[in-house]
Amino acid sequence: MSRAHAQALIAVSLMGSVPMMVKGIEANPWTIGIVRLLIATVCVAVFLKDGRRVFQHRAEFKPLFLIGLAFALHWATYFISIKMADASIAAIGTATYGIFAAMLGSVMLGQVPNRIQVFAILISLVGAVLVVGEYSIGSEMTVGFIFALVSAILYAFVPILHQKHVHIPVNVRTLAQYLFALPVFVIALPWSNWDLKPIDWGGMLYLGIVNTVIAHTLWIRSSSVLPAYMSGILFYLYVPISMILCHQFLGEEMGWMRITGAAMIVVASVLGMRSQLAKRPGKQAAADG
Repeated sequence: MSRAHAQALIAVSLMGSVPMMVKGIEANPWTIGIVRLLIATVCVAVFLKDGRRVFQHRAEFKPLFLIGLAFALHWATYFISIKMADASIAAIGTATYGIFAAMLGSVMLGQVPNRIQVFAILISLVGAVLVVGEYSIGSEMTVGFIFALVSAILYAFVPILHQKHVHIPVNVRTLAQYLFALPVFVIALPWSNWDLKPIDWGGMLYLGIVNTVIAHTLWIRSSSVLPAYMSGILFYLYVPISMILCHQFLGEEMGWMRITGAAMIVVASVLGMRSQLAKRPGKQAAADG
């Protein structure tokens, strides 16, 4: 297993707790976004020697800004989705990122998946449909799931933008992703809520350090190297992890359809990763290491 694959698996495992944490605390989407991004921006800036480069090169400013904007809109729609629907349903909707990442990677980067990987993507999609279950049109669950799908589309653009501008140092791109996402949430400051309990602040601290500084930074590094369809397949592991945590700590339903769907997603993830490792050329292997 390459370093990039290992980083991706660690990142997804850590990020799997995000839906549970966001749903479980009283802070609203705007408060959560502001706190997480402030923590991430400060932490990355402290350890980044060439942080000023974010603003120094005019040619780099636009792509760096777009990375941050896409990430901010992904977060905003995802947090709204989690608050409206079951946290696990929101996670499943956002995990369709894999489908959109494969499509965008094929169109924008020429990364065409092979037949096994296409099959893995389709299995994952069917699994996601099974997990959704039966919800009426117009219900909060359905609307929340739609927000999650929008979030997935927005998130799929992020690794594509990173790969298109891989000549910019990864630490600079990481700082830009957090820094330029922050203004979107600051604009929504009037709608944020700050009358919170210690447990809510503890939850946001966990979200900021573990789920953002550590997990998202690892994900940026891995998804900048792995083909978009590969990171998409690995991201589906987010679903069963989120489901189990939401069931254990939030008491969310975990019927046979959700379990079957989650199992299909895990199988598809393993199948897709094995296929990529088997065909990986030497040049890509060197880049991953």
